[in-house]
Amino acid sequence: MVGMILITLDFLHNTRECIASLQRATSYPYVLTVVDNASTDSTCDFLEQNGIEVIRNPSRVHLSVALNQGLRRQLARPEVDCVCWIHNDMRFYPGWLENLVREFGSDPRIGKLAPYNILNEGRADEAFALEFMAAHRGQARQAYEVPWVMPRRVVEQVGFYDEGYLACGGYEEWDYNNRIIDAGYLVAVTFGSVVWHETMGTRRHFQQVAEAHANAQRYLSRWGQLGPRI
Repeated sequence: MVGMILITLDFLHNTRECIASLQRATSYPYVLTVVDNASTDSTCDFLEQNGIEVIRNPSRVHLSVALNQGLRRQLARPEVDCVCWIHNDMRFYPGWLENLVREFGSDPRIGKLAPYNILNEGRADEAFALEFMAAHRGQARQAYEVPWVMPRRVVEQVGFYDEGYLACGGYEEWDYNNRIIDAGYLVAVTFGSVVWHETMGTRRHFQQVAEAHANAQRYLSRWGQLGPRI
């Protein structure tokens, strides 16, 4: 069972399309929890009317806090073996999650694994995606993308996100990746699973210069560099 986390902040049309795509394409067992970051549209009403679990934040919280809310909710379920974070500007293809989970069995060193963003190939049709996944099964490289899947044991060993990172101004994910690597695991992307991900779907609508600067300083003081280690 995969415990899936989606964080929302308005843009109901994106969330509606994302969930419809997820439901069509995903046959592997999963449970979805949406952490809503004080949406002002009808996002929460739509989710609850469709039987989707929602954690409602009455005011906006930092991305690191929202992620931890989702992680804690999923880890409270004993049947959840892996956790997964998706974005609402993603579209999915049949077999994407099965392929992603299978890769953990092929290399126990992998601590966090993401599918390849097929947007990079310039095509998004399902036939091409299925052919691409079949042709690249078992092929991976050390890199970082979203959505990611992590085994429960990795989260329990590494811990939760550092909530000192502000808003969604970046660096919280690089920080967590570094901690995974320091725990002896790999952070990787597999080409045997693909999604379509526009990227920055919500974040680009918010100005977060001050938060990004503060996060950069926090990251630099901890890791001695501003770039990722992968």
